[in-house]
Amino acid sequence: MSHQNRMRSPGLAAAATFILGLITTIALFVFTFELESDKANLDFRRRAESYIADVQQGVGDAIASLQAVNQLFAAVGEVTREEFQTFTLPLLERQPYIEGFTYHRFVTAAERRRFESSMRRVFPGYQITEFKDRGFVPAGTRDIYLPTVYIAPQENNDIRIGNDALFNPQRAAATWRAVESGKPSATGIVQLLMADSREPTFFVIMPLYRRDMPLGSAEDRRRAMFGVTQAVFNSKSLVGKILGKEALSMPGIDISISAAVSPQDKHLAFQHHAAEEGPDEPQAGLLRRVLEPPMLVSESFDVGGTAWHVQVSGNSSTFIYSHRGSLLVLLFGMLITLFAANNRRAAANRERKIERLVEQRTAELRLASEDLQLRQSAIEASANAIIIVSARRPHFSIEYVNPAFERISGYDADDVVGKPFALLARTGEDQPGLADLRAALHAGTQSHAIVSQHRRDGSQFWSDVYVAPVAIDNGSVSHFVITQYDITEMRRYQDELEFQANYDLLTGIANRNLLRDRVTQALTMAARHGELVCVAFMDIDRFKFVNDSMGHRAGDLVLKTIASRLKRAVRDTDTVARYGGDEFVLVLPESEDVAESAKVVQRVMQALARPVPVDGKDFFPTCSVGIAVYPTDGEDFETLLTHADIAMYSAKEKGRNNFQFYAPRMHERAAKRLRLEGDLRRALERQELLLYYQPQVDVNTGRVVGAETLIRWQHPELGLIPPSDFVALAEETGLIGAIGEWVLRTACSQARKWEQAGLGQLRIAINLSARQFSQPNLVRTIQNTLAESGLDPSNLELEITESTVMVDVQHTIRTLHELKNIDVHLSIDDFGTGFSSLSYLKQFPIDVLKVDQSFVRDLTTDPDNAMIVMSVISLAHNLRLQVIAEGVETVEQLNYLKENKCDQVQGYYFSKPLPADKFERFLQQDLPAEA
Repeated sequence: MSHQNRMRSPGLAAAATFILGLITTIALFVFTFELESDKANLDFRRRAESYIADVQQGVGDAIASLQAVNQLFAAVGEVTREEFQTFTLPLLERQPYIEGFTYHRFVTAAERRRFESSMRRVFPGYQITEFKDRGFVPAGTRDIYLPTVYIAPQENNDIRIGNDALFNPQRAAATWRAVESGKPSATGIVQLLMADSREPTFFVIMPLYRRDMPLGSAEDRRRAMFGVTQAVFNSKSLVGKILGKEALSMPGIDISISAAVSPQDKHLAFQHHAAEEGPDEPQAGLLRRVLEPPMLVSESFDVGGTAWHVQVSGNSSTFIYSHRGSLLVLLFGMLITLFAANNRRAAANRERKIERLVEQRTAELRLASEDLQLRQSAIEASANAIIIVSARRPHFSIEYVNPAFERISGYDADDVVGKPFALLARTGEDQPGLADLRAALHAGTQSHAIVSQHRRDGSQFWSDVYVAPVAIDNGSVSHFVITQYDITEMRRYQDELEFQANYDLLTGIANRNLLRDRVTQALTMAARHGELVCVAFMDIDRFKFVNDSMGHRAGDLVLKTIASRLKRAVRDTDTVARYGGDEFVLVLPESEDVAESAKVVQRVMQALARPVPVDGKDFFPTCSVGIAVYPTDGEDFETLLTHADIAMYSAKEKGRNNFQFYAPRMHERAAKRLRLEGDLRRALERQELLLYYQPQVDVNTGRVVGAETLIRWQHPELGLIPPSDFVALAEETGLIGAIGEWVLRTACSQARKWEQAGLGQLRIAINLSARQFSQPNLVRTIQNTLAESGLDPSNLELEITESTVMVDVQHTIRTLHELKNIDVHLSIDDFGTGFSSLSYLKQFPIDVLKVDQSFVRDLTTDPDNAMIVMSVISLAHNLRLQVIAEGVETVEQLNYLKENKCDQVQGYYFSKPLPADKFERFLQQDLPAEA
């Protein structure tokens, strides 16, 4: 037997195929196994590093609670036991991992007797003690003591009052370390005295220094010390709270944290062991231990001068779970290899049969060669692809392709001749057209279909395919002639036209045309099944600010990001469309209850609220949404959209960043809003805007030192309109710029007139809107106004709200410095109601903090508000800033602010806002005696 015949032997061909498939399967198994192992290790390391970072951040945040207690002493000075309990007990309730807070005072041996006598007035029998032999005994003679003065919670802890903290070596070392460094200092893991449980705990200590004493060196701080505050943390509860149930329930993760590099039991702060693999997979566990390296991540960080060592180890998941992909590759590879070997054997048999048949037909083919040559030339000259396939099932092997096929598909004739026809349709198997073509081949009939195919280089093209059977003399089908017409360009053009007709080119979501079609379909289905359809009209709040301050390229980026978030937030059955500009529409069909659609809208608003990074800055988008419901609010597209639009404007009137369902009364409000918008555009021309002034009084002298400017609108028909009813409308319509410049000119001129009338130099305070503050010519406008009015720049105070300055911090710092360079006063209005960062506050060149009236209103009845006001005053004075309290209405409020050294106040206690003439008469009168 020749070598060629041996290779065609079915047995040898099957064996060669099997060996090749086995080698390939093993290679794929090894490669997949290594990828899975690398991924498991990488996932573990990322998770472990995330846990370590969370623990480090969480411990630091917990220690911040003690810093808050320490700040109480720094702000107030001598703190009473009731104040200590009032301040610390809420912290303990919110943070159950804190066992308690204590205040200790340094007492020398010479001061001991006098100190114990003074403490016995509150605690009869009080004496400085130390812990020995499982009990408290009078402290021995030492140079200095650090007894407990206050403790929270006090219940069941009275016995610890007087305990000398310096008697314990760890606490003593941490105390002196804190005193000399001025920073929080932590002990290692200790056991609480006389504690019922064996939970691991550690102490964090912060020093207290006398005021007005130097703290430049460790020796200076020792001389300035007078006591410490201390917090006791349950490290097990603390770390468990930080990591959370989700992290601790992760399989295969062991976590060990010790307050020393050596993880001994006595130093353990936290330990968590994951469940071991079950007894039902011992073979998998053995394979895993052999094939997988151990996983371990360890890291150390500082906690108050004590090194904490975190070790995260993993036994991963079971071998079968971790490497199920590679095992499946091995299993299916073996099955495919067996199947391929069997197919190869069958193919070899068919090839041998074909060879015998070819030999029989050779003589016949020679007779028809001239005729075939003519047909061959015609086929090869064709501009369309022509394929001839055999009618033999099941593969319908390709027997011929013309040059046009090679040009269109990229395949050479040698690549496809002899291969199954399915080779040309190996992708897109679910196309209906391909199913029709296969059915025609099996049935031996004609067929026509438009199908998507891929060239040899992977690029897609579309073909108009015709299949025609070729019958021999006895009527049976022997071949099929397949003709392909390349219609890719025509198809691409049709797709582009369809996309442009139905989708927004910027965001890729539905446009108005497709929106109308989707709403119509949804209404038809809802009418048929008795369901509701909600149409939500959405407008992005403050989007014009993005375009004005960052440019339209940034605005386009924000719109694309918002559209992407909207698509991910809604359900599969919902439609998201861009209606125009910064307006979007949601179609929420198949609703049985409007509450379901409301939840979808809430989810959309939450998804939208995440910051969008634009050119290194974060834009925090919010939206106002109006919802109209079919069939109660309308039964057609136009009506529903109009009513949803009206409801959206109602949401804007209620402060933005909310949603409102349409109600019939909104028609009246919308009409009123349109009327107000038209009248407001003419209000400046008609001189209908007025300025009112509210006096600002010096708390110590009782003199009027300034006035805040407040705008009113004297409408010819509606009367006096407060700013809350038209300022937001002015911002939306862009009129706020012109109105703001008018307020600036008018107020500065009025202040100058009062000065020339001999009423003294008053500091006039003017509010700047967010849009005014973002204008590039703001500083020049203010300079020109001051020059025209003749007002001294130091007598002008510009008020910027806390939320405005935090929109773009770098722009805020730059603008504030430019304003400060022209000597105007700067104040932060409504301080405490926004999200200011103290790290930014100290960078702002401001002069005044204004305490919002929401805190002042209840400060005599609400201890929390009182503490907030007192803290703001202390913070401002520490930053060398003045404080103005708004909304003072009672003598009790005034007295409290005076006692806490507030600099200036304003409110109805002195006067409501007055027009210029009445304010001038007020300046000539005496203030109330209480002032």
